[in-house]
Amino acid sequence: MGDCKKFIAEFPVNSAEFFTAITYATTELYISMHVIDLEDNTAFPIKTNEFIDKFMKCGNSPQESLTNVMVNLACPESVETIRNFTILSTLPQRLKNTNVISEIFHGKIHGWSKAIFVRVGDEKPLRRVLFLVENVNAQMTKLEQEKELLEQNRKQQNMINALMNGYASVVSVDFVTEKVEIFRISDRIKSALSSTKELPPFKPLVEKLINTVVQEDDRDGLRKVADESYIKEYLPVGSSLSKIFHNEIGQYVEMKVVRTGEETTLFGFTDKNNEITEINDKIYRDSLTQVMNRKYFDDKLSSRNSQAVVMADIDFFKDVNDNYGHQCGDAALAAVAAILSSSVRNLDRVVRYGGDEFLISFKGISHEVLKNRLEQMRARAEKIKLEDYPNVKLTMSFGGTFGDGTVSDMLSFADKALYVSKKKRNCVTLVPFEEQD
Repeated sequence: MGDCKKFIAEFPVNSAEFFTAITYATTELYISMHVIDLEDNTAFPIKTNEFIDKFMKCGNSPQESLTNVMVNLACPESVETIRNFTILSTLPQRLKNTNVISEIFHGKIHGWSKAIFVRVGDEKPLRRVLFLVENVNAQMTKLEQEKELLEQNRKQQNMINALMNGYASVVSVDFVTEKVEIFRISDRIKSALSSTKELPPFKPLVEKLINTVVQEDDRDGLRKVADESYIKEYLPVGSSLSKIFHNEIGQYVEMKVVRTGEETTLFGFTDKNNEITEINDKIYRDSLTQVMNRKYFDDKLSSRNSQAVVMADIDFFKDVNDNYGHQCGDAALAAVAAILSSSVRNLDRVVRYGGDEFLISFKGISHEVLKNRLEQMRARAEKIKLEDYPNVKLTMSFGGTFGDGTVSDMLSFADKALYVSKKKRNCVTLVPFEEQD
């Protein structure tokens, strides 16, 4: 028996170096290893990688960082299980009668994996634990992973190239770091960011752009689509969606959102040139005022859905014609129409309904915004100066209804509101639309 012990060696001279080598050899079994100090609330990495390190760094505590790592490492069906397993506050109880606990989960990258907590030392209460993630049954070899990564990069580059060909602005965002990378930027967006020396993180950047270059009525809808939680819930990796909105001068703009990875998304923006063709059709345009005519209303607009319909006319217009002539009246109509047209968005419609009477149809507008916009039109009409008729002073009366219905159904309510305004002149009257049974 004494001879059997001859193979037992003494400690190496440099035992620290020796045990360091053993530790690193052991780590080959694991995806990651961290020593977590429950008292000092710190996490010391023995082994990590770029993916895990990214999520560890974005947390404000070991618990938050650990949760970030595991929920992003695990497949959706394993997230709840692994989230509960990695709750640090319950570890003293769970390790009370054992030194090791583990949980099998299905990972996105490494297939079936195991999360392990190991007690470090005999301190009571429990202070330190070793947290390990082990690859139990990898679904992809390293070569396959590299091929998959190359394919993902190729697909992402194709997406970028496609957007670059059709969009005036293209940016990429990493939701973990909130870092934004600009591939292409239009003069309009560049101008909106002119006061920003360095590119802000994604959320503040989105808010600045929305408040600067998006019309008020479209802002909430755009915020929703650009939100990280919305994208992750409704947009699978590799898919895309588009959102049409209106910029600050009323032009159509398309935002395309392409989810390129679990945490990365591309955004493309471009002006839309395919405006409704009938707008340019001469048969639907009033030759004097250059707004849409009554035929357009009858053929196209009357059956469309709207959220507000407004009737407006020039106060004492007959006196203008009688006292200054029809040429003065024509100049007044053209000036008024120009104000109305420049005060609405591209999705709204201005129609010369007849004589000096104009109809305006609004899409997706609130009562408060409608009221403010009409008051602005009324105030601008008061300031009209006709070059050849300096003594002519114009005012306008507005009557409108707000709700949800077809333009033809809402028209009678707007007419009644205009009738009320005409009793006072130079004012705005609004009434709610009540659909008839």
